[in-house]
Amino acid sequence: MASIKDLGNNKYRLFVCNGFKPDGRVNRISKVITAKSMRDAEKQAQALEVDFKRGQQIQFSSAPTFSELVDKWREVEKPDIALKTQERYEGMLKNFILPYFGRMKVRDIKALDIEQYLKTLSKDGVRTDGKSGGYSEKTIHHHYMLIQRLLNLAIRWEMLDINPCIRVDAPKVHKKEAKYYEEEEIQRLLECLELECQETIAKFSRRYDSLSPDEAYRRQQVRIFNDLMHKMYIWLALASACRRSELIGLTVDKVDFVRNTITIEQTGHYAPDKGIYFQNCLKNGDSVKIVDMPEAVMQELKVYLEERKTIFYLMGWEDSGYVFVSLSDGTVTQAGGPMLPDVISTWFTRFLEKYQLPKITLHQVRHTSISYLINRGVNIKMVADRAGHQNTRTTEEIYGHIYKKTQRATADEYNDLFTGKVSKEN
Repeated sequence: MASIKDLGNNKYRLFVCNGFKPDGRVNRISKVITAKSMRDAEKQAQALEVDFKRGQQIQFSSAPTFSELVDKWREVEKPDIALKTQERYEGMLKNFILPYFGRMKVRDIKALDIEQYLKTLSKDGVRTDGKSGGYSEKTIHHHYMLIQRLLNLAIRWEMLDINPCIRVDAPKVHKKEAKYYEEEEIQRLLECLELECQETIAKFSRRYDSLSPDEAYRRQQVRIFNDLMHKMYIWLALASACRRSELIGLTVDKVDFVRNTITIEQTGHYAPDKGIYFQNCLKNGDSVKIVDMPEAVMQELKVYLEERKTIFYLMGWEDSGYVFVSLSDGTVTQAGGPMLPDVISTWFTRFLEKYQLPKITLHQVRHTSISYLINRGVNIKMVADRAGHQNTRTTEEIYGHIYKKTQRATADEYNDLFTGKVSKEN
């Protein structure tokens, strides 16, 4: 059991023992912490004890390699990490970090080795996707943070005394302004979505002549519903500021036409080794998000869900309950099952190209939604709540350039006061 000594001024020294070392000495650690109260210190002591005892169960050779460290990380810590993050980490390890550091003894890795490794990531030709140039500042920073995380574990497991990352300047990430559509571009986007639906209906008068009338009709209806589903997705994304994963996880039973709300309780993701999966936790850690929706969008959603019911009956699909669904059988999901996240993103890119609309990503539709509210003068706390940010600081950091523009417009409102227009009007 951990013991605690009150040092005063909210400082406490924790002592944790776990048997004896091979030389007969007591196997223990001590740590000074800051805590609000003795109760808070006890909670931290319990966590330290679990952490220490778990670490003592990790057995390594006298001079473990970086690969051995990663293997133990996979066994001990990786299962507690979000699946999407696990996938990203494994990609970095497999393609870059392990080929570079894998055979090195952990104790032999120096700051210079890490600096040289990070430089290789910015060189042309290093990318696994074949694109020109090196990786972005953000990606390089992710590599640095993963290496730092693993070497911190090495310290905890008594393989290292000092993490060499502390002698490496963390890669800088210059924040980019969130790209978004202005109001006129939003209107053009909505017009093109409607045009796409109309064009599909018109084309079907000349297609599928070689098929039976029943089969031709079924295919026509699926294509028409596909356009309607794309349109509905963009409408919801613009009106709710929801992330892609949140809309992929949205189910029909979470749509409330009485209160005009949608409730987000899970997020949908895809991983090659796992397929499509859902998590009952939102990105900010909340378990649920209720989004008030504009009545016009909810009316459109009601029509869409009726068409959805019709297409399921026509095609004989089993209803998975998701608002946005797959329209064909595949290796990952069946017709009527949840939509794969990349399907809607791929369609959106092609859609913008077809109608020569300014290029943005599907995630930037969310930026467009949030930016629209800021430009309309909505209170920042309300904007942050709708965006799902835990505090307004996050909103200000991402959309600071927009707030600067609105602040300039606010200052310009005083022009009438000092030019005499206000008194003349009165």
